[in-house]
Amino acid sequence: MDVNDQYLYWPLKKLKNELASRGAVGTGRKADLIERLRAYDRNQNFKNPVIHAPEPLEVEWPVSGFKQLKKEHKVIMPKLSREQIEAYFVYRMAEDNVYSGDLQSMTKGQLMFESHRVLACSILKNDNGIFLSGVVGAAMKKKVTYNYRLKLEKSSGDPLNSHCECPAGRGPHGSCKHVAAVLIMISDFITTGNVNTGRSCTDTLMMFTKPKSSYSGSPVKAEKLPTKRKLAPVYLADPRPLKYRNCPGYNDHIKNTVTNFCSVSSMDLSIRYLYEKADIQAAAKDHDYCTMPLTEHWIDRANKVTQSDVDLIERSTRLQSCSPKWLEERRWRLTASTFGEICKVTSRRNTNKFCHSLFYGSNIQSKALSHGKNYEAKALKAFNLKFDKNAKRCGFYVSIDISFLGASPDAILEDGKSIVEIKCPYNGRNEDVKPGPNFKFLQMDSNGNIVLKESSNYYDQIQGQLFVTKRSLCYFVVYTLCDLFVQKISLNEEYCNNCLVPKLESFYQRVFRPYVASTL
Repeated sequence: MDVNDQYLYWPLKKLKNELASRGAVGTGRKADLIERLRAYDRNQNFKNPVIHAPEPLEVEWPVSGFKQLKKEHKVIMPKLSREQIEAYFVYRMAEDNVYSGDLQSMTKGQLMFESHRVLACSILKNDNGIFLSGVVGAAMKKKVTYNYRLKLEKSSGDPLNSHCECPAGRGPHGSCKHVAAVLIMISDFITTGNVNTGRSCTDTLMMFTKPKSSYSGSPVKAEKLPTKRKLAPVYLADPRPLKYRNCPGYNDHIKNTVTNFCSVSSMDLSIRYLYEKADIQAAAKDHDYCTMPLTEHWIDRANKVTQSDVDLIERSTRLQSCSPKWLEERRWRLTASTFGEICKVTSRRNTNKFCHSLFYGSNIQSKALSHGKNYEAKALKAFNLKFDKNAKRCGFYVSIDISFLGASPDAILEDGKSIVEIKCPYNGRNEDVKPGPNFKFLQMDSNGNIVLKESSNYYDQIQGQLFVTKRSLCYFVVYTLCDLFVQKISLNEEYCNNCLVPKLESFYQRVFRPYVASTL
């Protein structure tokens, strides 16, 4: 018998009890009660199905087996360098843009380490990696502490996961200053063997007899001393000469005097900030008789360099994206990483947006950019070991012949003739280097050798780097987790002089320089 049909044979009292058990209304005629029960059966008593929410992604942190960090643990710890810590916190974009990341965490973490704010550290090593746990003191409060947890890769020492109780250190990839302080402490421990954790109150020598520091401030000036004497009218007298009193144009006279003095002497007076900034674009339109706009002339003069300037810029920008000087010198110039894209610009391209991306950069973040930054140092190390070279990091080079061109090779060799350019493709990170979908910039030549395509943007980048740095050979390195490919690429002077450089000059004069001038 169907369940809905059996309700026809139930007495009225049983129908009401069944409705009451389901939380339904039990009033009405018998036919209404039967229909109500059938509706409840069809809709599963009008209850929503249970939704099982997935568990949040969390790292399986061990809860036991930790031991206090001691000197004996140095032998089981892999090397943890400053570059590995920076790779965990900071990475530079591969295009012409500003760097991104939490540089303040690294700086503040160094200060916290030097102030002994890492109070305790315990270690556990198992098959899953190296786990660290302990306590870090707050930077500005003595009685506030935070618990932290870290996970390191047991073979390479790379930081994998981190968590801190502070608001900025939420896991599984916390990047607060407390985590930075612990990583710096571990790096110092691996190097020196000293456990620089916080000091207890008994570690400090007796301070009862130490005299207080003497007062070294300047005496209070007489005019600032409190007095009950009323000021005589002489104190409120106008110090200006009589001819300048009640003069309507006196403020303009002072403004012109201050402006001219600061311009001639290059001195910075506070009073000049009381006046509005001059409208440079209006001044440029007043000088329409010049061969080029006045603002563009200023840009050309600002870009001009001597050989001593080139050497100084290169030395002071070796930190590259972490150096404000590196960002400043690139802003008004075309850099080698964009040469290929510039040479392929057509009339259909929105040049205003393109110049905006060249001038301001973009804050795009992706796994490919992070992967390239993290493995660039490892690729350079593998290149030096395999070919017995001593390639070193370099800064930003400016062309002394064409001063609006610049380049930042990944490394240079001490022979004075060679540079190194490294690529770490993310899509092909687990493959051997060979032409294919993940290595579209490579091809097979007539002899069956793997070479870089001359139509690739990487080829224009390398030729531009050789032209700017005045070197003749580039080691083009492609690094994956399973392979290392190196190709020697020589400077193609005919291509640079007759094709690459003329296109760059045309783009700079017609498009980029006017755009930069419009931002002044």
